[in-house]
Amino acid sequence: MASVSSGPRTVEEIFKDYSARRAGIVRALTYDVDEFYGLCDPEKENLCLYGHPNETWEVNLPAEEVPPELPEPALGINFARDGMNRRDWLSLIAVHSDCWLLSVAFYLGARLNRNERKRLFSLINDLPTVFEVVTERKPVKTSPMLIVEADLVAAQRDQAMVWSKTTQSWQMKVTKKMKTNIVKLYVGAVVEITMQTSSGLVVTSARGGSMGNA
Repeated sequence: MASVSSGPRTVEEIFKDYSARRAGIVRALTYDVDEFYGLCDPEKENLCLYGHPNETWEVNLPAEEVPPELPEPALGINFARDGMNRRDWLSLIAVHSDCWLLSVAFYLGARLNRNERKRLFSLINDLPTVFEVVTERKPVKTSPMLIVEADLVAAQRDQAMVWSKTTQSWQMKVTKKMKTNIVKLYVGAVVEITMQTSSGLVVTSARGGSMGNA
């Protein structure tokens, strides 16, 4: 393994190293997954998954030197193989591998300044993580035009909701007013019918020789 002094130094060199190691790990957890699964025998000692700068991968024991020249990946990935769902186990290794790749990249970039570290992270962040690849959660990069269109759609939706609420309020007012008018008409009709009926009864009584109310 390369030390900080002999390893990549510039942002571009470190990113190239990161990309190559990442490619090796992605291959192990996707295209070569059956081979990788077979090598992670729970009966063996603590095993680690390494990604190398030549885009290859390796399942091996951790480095013997303490402290190691580079940060070490997760130890003992083989122990949980038979105790977990295969997909969950691969996802867990992918998460640990992402952590290891970042730790190696920023270990190599220990001498970078603030702006260089920011640029390195930006380059790394443009790539899907190993976890996203393994779980098929690759993010879709949204263009500025799509963002503007999405904002317009959201604004139109909000306006439609305002109009809908306004319309509902107006309809409620109209309905209430109509109900009031109907009640008034009904009461008026009842009064009129009552008066007509009373008048008829009075006339009938008068004709019968009585002027009293019925």
